[in-house]
Amino acid sequence: MKFFSGKRDRKEDQPSRESGNQPPCSIYDYIKSNTKDGRLPEGFEIPWIQDMWAPGAHDGVSLNHMAPIEFTPDPERDREILKALKWMASENNSVYLEKVLDIFDRINQKYALVRLYDTIIQLIVDHLKELNLPVLLRFGDYLICKGVSLEAVKLGLNVIAPFNAPFVEEVALEFGIYEEFTYYAARILTSGNWPNGNAELFELAKKVDGWGRIHAAEMLEPETQEIRDWLLFEGADNTVEPQYSANICLQKAEAMKRLDGALTEDEFAAIGKLNSESLWEGPCRGVTDGEQLLPKYITRAREFQADPDVIQSILDAAEEYHLTPDVIRNAKELMGG
Repeated sequence: MKFFSGKRDRKEDQPSRESGNQPPCSIYDYIKSNTKDGRLPEGFEIPWIQDMWAPGAHDGVSLNHMAPIEFTPDPERDREILKALKWMASENNSVYLEKVLDIFDRINQKYALVRLYDTIIQLIVDHLKELNLPVLLRFGDYLICKGVSLEAVKLGLNVIAPFNAPFVEEVALEFGIYEEFTYYAARILTSGNWPNGNAELFELAKKVDGWGRIHAAEMLEPETQEIRDWLLFEGADNTVEPQYSANICLQKAEAMKRLDGALTEDEFAAIGKLNSESLWEGPCRGVTDGEQLLPKYITRAREFQADPDVIQSILDAAEEYHLTPDVIRNAKELMGG
């Protein structure tokens, strides 16, 4: 979706409740001032954000554990969002800033803003002729550069996402290193607007280790062997719960294909670890094509030193994945039974 390719022309003098007296600077400036060699320091937090959630956790839980937004249609919500978009795209949008933020404050109390990402973009697409796109882009940029609340910055990132103005890609890379915004950066980089977007997301994925890595692993395309290997060995290594990414990494790392071919000890161990993490009783249990993958793993386990915990996790899931008596017997033999 390429709407508008323009220069950055942000109105610095727009009044905003986002530039209140308490925060010493915008979130954008705080992130920039703490970035070193393309990374943020371990444990980085924005001091004036009082949030019980770890960076990215609230959005991550909302995306993974709530019904998709399309199953909860809300015409009134969409009318309010469209009204806000029209205000953002008006030439005198500065007078509507408070009203825009109030609308999204109210909506955010019912729906986490992250779950409205596609809704907002679709409303922009459906109403292109009614919106002054260059002005809308500038307004989104203003929220990003001057916002002192997470919601204001996220709204700005969402609004600029469909545009292919050069600074949009730059903003994604600058904000993506903070776990709270990695999801938005990943969506921008994988939108199809940026030829190197997937490669840039890969580099970004290696700079985050919490919810940001979970989001990046989910959206990363395994288009090179380097990416596939990283997904196999490191993609699910996050500080939240490896289970969120383990099954995705099994698929994208082509675990089935690896088990069918020449296999190294390290590859076998990594596949076993991802299998075990995918099968663990938790929020995201499951191995895609487990009926084929798990037996292949047991067969190859005769060639390698298999982790007994991995074998036991497969035995525990035998009924769920309809493992045959021969596979079960082989697994028990590997356990010494």
